[in-house]
Amino acid sequence: MVGNDVIDLGDPEARPGGCHARFDARVFAAVELEQLAASTAPVRLRWILWAAKEAAFKVAKKDDARTIFSPRRFVVCVTSGTQARVAHDARRFAVELEIGARYVHAIATDGGNPGARVVAGVERIAWGGSTCPGSAARTLAIRALAPLLGIAAAELSVAREARVPRLCRGSVDVATDLSLSHHGRFVAFACTLPEVGAQLQGLP
Repeated sequence: MVGNDVIDLGDPEARPGGCHARFDARVFAAVELEQLAASTAPVRLRWILWAAKEAAFKVAKKDDARTIFSPRRFVVCVTSGTQARVAHDARRFAVELEIGARYVHAIATDGGNPGARVVAGVERIAWGGSTCPGSAARTLAIRALAPLLGIAAAELSVAREARVPRLCRGSVDVATDLSLSHHGRFVAFACTLPEVGAQLQGLP
């Protein structure tokens, strides 16, 4: 399973001083606070940690709908500039980090389908425009995934069941696991696709 989260680093709440003074103490575990205190770029690290927590939570929620987002219980360890691990009770999640000049995109997986390939994308939308961010995220996912699946974009849609997005062709679920996110000027998706050569569920 896959989960993702994108953060617009230019959004007012993500800028230095944009958080309430008690934010860090409320959402970060002691080991994360130590990382922030030692960092030369604590503002950026703050949102890397947050995005990783959100992404891992989306995977955990799919696995167990009873999962509650208690940020301090999703403990992040950044292992490199592009990778992190998240621990939540007995569960463990691997996180790939895409860190751009203006955004952070975290993509979490639970290792439950090691043969699947993960496809992800980020796109900037107009600041304060009329575009619906949720719609823009769905459009981005469909546009990127259609050629990989060999299906016309017009035949694909995104439905939701218990707030979890599903990629569909007509009334048939395409056998992919989809996650969507948007924040500020950025929309993003992450999706697991079957192994190369594997047949999609319900499709010829």
